[in-house]
Amino acid sequence: TTSSSKSKYMISEIISYASEWAWGSHKSDEVTPELCLSILPLLTGPCLSSLFSKLIGIAIIGGACLNKLPVLLSVIGTQSVAGFAASSVYGELIMYSNSVNYGILRGNPFTSFGENAAVLIQTIVMVVLVWKYKDDPPIPGAMRLVVVVFYILYLVYVHTFLVPDYYYLLMAANWPALMLAKGSQILETNRVKHTGGQSVITITMNLVGSMIRIVTTIVEIGWDLALLSGYIFSVVLNATMLAQYFIYKKNTTKFLEELKQKKKK
Repeated sequence: TTSSSKSKYMISEIISYASEWAWGSHKSDEVTPELCLSILPLLTGPCLSSLFSKLIGIAIIGGACLNKLPVLLSVIGTQSVAGFAASSVYGELIMYSNSVNYGILRGNPFTSFGENAAVLIQTIVMVVLVWKYKDDPPIPGAMRLVVVVFYILYLVYVHTFLVPDYYYLLMAANWPALMLAKGSQILETNRVKHTGGQSVITITMNLVGSMIRIVTTIVEIGWDLALLSGYIFSVVLNATMLAQYFIYKKNTTKFLEELKQKKKK
């Protein structure tokens, strides 16, 4: 009997936790854990869309964990960051940091910004690789130190001094950061006429992820224009980068083959 009671208690706790995760953070009174549980398995539109949005968020986070993996493997394999703009990588570092910090400070569900946390970690690795392999010209040690110090000061300021009334500035700052990250990369690709080690998988994932995020943001958070405008702008820039990949595909193949031959010598 005791064992049966413990099992029932554990099942009850799991259901309670799962329902709180699925519906507890929803802004509408039409969606609450108690209400949605009471109508299982015949979920109403709002309960179903909220659950679906959460599951999509989890899928996006899972995909984001592999977002830059093709790029990172390409850079490590070729030991070259040719075709990558350092300013683009720095811009991504700022952009993803802003998105993660905004989500944390606003108390948004992790499923609404978790993919940014996953990509942020990969972007930090990319910064280190750019420092290691960039040779046209190399990144000076003093510049690396400035970047590290600036980033630490940024984190301290955001989590210590930034007041709630100004949290929106993090997302507002993502417009210029996004333009720096994607815009400088678009210009660099246009200059060298190839995409180097950029991955079509990563670019496509970024494009599709931004498109899906527009929908999930509306469902999970509402019409947060600071968030939505960034995702819409990201769709436009990622679509441009995807178009460049195919426009310069022949040049890129030739460049990578020449690079491989150089490494063999």
